[in-house]
Amino acid sequence: MARVSRRTRTGVVAAAGLLAGTTLIGGCGEQDPGPEAKAGTEAERETGAEGGEGDEAAAEVVRTAHEKTVAAETAKMTLKVRAAMGGQQQTLTGDGAVDLSDGTSDLTVEAGSGERIEQRVVDETLYQRLPGQAREQLGVDKPWISVDLRELAGSNGSVGGIRVNDPIRGLDYTRALDDDATRVGTEEVGGVETTHYRVNVDVDELAGEDTAEAERLRQQLGDSLPMHLWLDDQDRIRRQQFEISLDSGAARSNSGSQDRSRSQPPSREAQEAKVRTTVEFSDFGTEVEVSPPPAEKTEDVTGKLARQTDHSSNG
Repeated sequence: MARVSRRTRTGVVAAAGLLAGTTLIGGCGEQDPGPEAKAGTEAERETGAEGGEGDEAAAEVVRTAHEKTVAAETAKMTLKVRAAMGGQQQTLTGDGAVDLSDGTSDLTVEAGSGERIEQRVVDETLYQRLPGQAREQLGVDKPWISVDLRELAGSNGSVGGIRVNDPIRGLDYTRALDDDATRVGTEEVGGVETTHYRVNVDVDELAGEDTAEAERLRQQLGDSLPMHLWLDDQDRIRRQQFEISLDSGAARSNSGSQDRSRSQPPSREAQEAKVRTTVEFSDFGTEVEVSPPPAEKTEDVTGKLARQTDHSSNG
């Protein structure tokens, strides 16, 4: 399989993911914070209780986690993406398989409403079979959309003003961890004994020497991104969890609330959404064979998304 550049895997898949965008447009219908939110809160309390300075030994372990995980080449993957906004929330769950070395993947994602999104990445092209509401928003008629990830390599990670969250790119975050790592304790993940660490992603290191990319990432993630990792006895990532705050004002405008927003200035709570992503890997070495959908059933929206992204970036 063709190897995807670090820049492409880090900055582009998120621009096409649409997962959080679909969630925010849907209105975040659930009120109950649910088990995923509670589990995350408990993890944060546990980490906070551990407190103290970062552990040098822990930092050494977690800094090798990305390389050792990618060395496994492939894995099965499950995910939860929880978007909370204005006191309400929506949760997406999914599962599939991923090639950890080049980003090829086959995922099925389901929203709380029961809507399903099929997603494939093949040879640096992302394909999605979207529900009707998302297709209507994009103005497409065919059941599948395609996005050339190489062409969107300069994307700022937003579509039509909706900054999105693709859980696959979270693995790339782990190659840029700083030295502030803390061992929290041990925990079983998917029947495997793991060690839980609190870590931080160095956003400047993530961008490398690309100053424009560094600025885009800082706008999205801040100077650093706190993250939780659970590593097995081979120091491979079995679970990771992180949370990103998003400006949802544009998303609300795109969902038909633009006129209302002019007469009723949105509150800070309504303007900010928090998206928590939890990814688990298992069955390392599993077979991953993914094919693109039929060309006659696929519409290329790369140019459309690029124009929307540029318009969003320019205000």
